[in-house]
Amino acid sequence: MKKIILGFFTACFLTLTSAYAEVLADIPENPQRALIIIHGYGGNGSRMHWMTDNLKNSLPNMAFYYPTAPEKSPQGGNQWFQIPTLGENMSKKDLYDIMMADALKNVKELHQLVEKIHKDLGLSYQNIYVSGFSQGGLMALLTALTNPHQLPVAVSFSGVPLLFTKDFTPKHIKNLPDILLIQGNSDSVIPKDSWEMTVSTLKQLKIKPQITILQGVGHQINSEAIQAAIKFME
Repeated sequence: MKKIILGFFTACFLTLTSAYAEVLADIPENPQRALIIIHGYGGNGSRMHWMTDNLKNSLPNMAFYYPTAPEKSPQGGNQWFQIPTLGENMSKKDLYDIMMADALKNVKELHQLVEKIHKDLGLSYQNIYVSGFSQGGLMALLTALTNPHQLPVAVSFSGVPLLFTKDFTPKHIKNLPDILLIQGNSDSVIPKDSWEMTVSTLKQLKIKPQITILQGVGHQINSEAIQAAIKFME
């Protein structure tokens, strides 16, 4: 069963259940905005939970949600979509036929989470942001681009490239959010030109993302990446 754990900054906790994966959340007393933070391959929501302490002082009245992907990864942990290979081989476009079909299936769960936040917190869709790390970065872009409601901002940290395939085409695009792509120039887990591959896809939609390249940084979210994301969301 999916557990939605609402952790208030006042240390009050409430557990709800529904039919899918776990969602961990930190919700202040008077939330005015919400940020969904999506984990990477082999991770889960709790492994991203450290970001609350790094974000909450700069983003007051922001509720933070950490969903866990519904599928188990062959290497342990959870996955939003299959990844047949890592590194430079991930730039082979035929692999995305597998990955994007999976991603489109599971992005529906993130759309359901957006709806739950909208209803539970009474927030407009314009106050619900999405972000993610690695394959979660691709899922963040996909969530904002394909949601039936206008989500204003998507941030991808070291994201798997976003590419059109036979299953994912411009016909799936519902909205054109503001997008920030953050990637270290020493990242060896995803292709070194990942951000350029994503920019090429977004260019077809007439979206010009903001890009932050971190010098000497690998496949990670460091303090510089967090500060770039905060500035963008502010």
